[in-house]
Amino acid sequence: MVTCEEDMDISWDRVRSIFGFPQPPRTVWEKPFDYCRGELDRLVATPWTEINFSELGVYYSDLGYVDLQPEVFSYLFPVCLMHWHESLLHNTSCGVGDEFHHGVLRGGVLDRMVTPAQRLAIFEFFRDSFVTRLDMERGLVCQGSKTPAYGWMRRFNSLGMVMPRIDMLWNAWWSVDTPGRAVAVIQYCSGLMYYEGENPLFDAWTSEHGGGGPYLWENDSMICEAGWLEENTRFLGTTLNAGSLAETISNAAETLRGEPEYPMASRLLRDLPSRTELVEERARELPRLLSRPSSLGWSM
Repeated sequence: MVTCEEDMDISWDRVRSIFGFPQPPRTVWEKPFDYCRGELDRLVATPWTEINFSELGVYYSDLGYVDLQPEVFSYLFPVCLMHWHESLLHNTSCGVGDEFHHGVLRGGVLDRMVTPAQRLAIFEFFRDSFVTRLDMERGLVCQGSKTPAYGWMRRFNSLGMVMPRIDMLWNAWWSVDTPGRAVAVIQYCSGLMYYEGENPLFDAWTSEHGGGGPYLWENDSMICEAGWLEENTRFLGTTLNAGSLAETISNAAETLRGEPEYPMASRLLRDLPSRTELVEERARELPRLLSRPSSLGWSM
């Protein structure tokens, strides 16, 4: 049986309730991608408490490429959501062969397969899962290419490609109500404030260990043909600027007062006035970078 943390009510009951606590379908007429009939049948016949996330690859392909059977979707999509949550907590992509975000976007799943009430409930699940991960972000840990902060940054950008309500995540995060969210804010803002190799929160890139950054445009999806949704780039473009950065870093520093990360938050506050021009340029450029199917990074 797969287990997941239940912070912020991230639970099996929550995701299954979105679809009315579905039972396994009695019959399966869905024609699986690549003719994986046996794999899909076994997956649907498995009690949801016993489905291993590593077996979901066949269904992630179905999400993007086949005519989905509603009963199968209602039974398996809650499992996909819990895999999404656990992979976020462990800083890994949500993919097994094919990948969750790619299937959701290519198949138009959040438009075709759910009601407006279910869609909002899924968005709220993404938000609560995301801030649960941010609340774990402590210590300003750098581990080269395995630096933990890269995981949630990439996942944030993957969501920006499939969920047209990135404001729900942003507002909960930039409230800096917890030390973890405050740490995540200063990590993100540092990517707008410093040139590559001079960021005090992230070690410089090396050929042996990777690292560097943070790279605020990277994602952890397999989506190559699209960037952020227009609603999300519009929101970011009207929200992110030097003024909002200064206010939120100040609030983050207050949240971190007495915490080990407070000195670094204070340093960002001291450095920000001399970097306002760079922040403004990058705040204008970031939505454009995120809207593209792929990007080489900052122009400055």
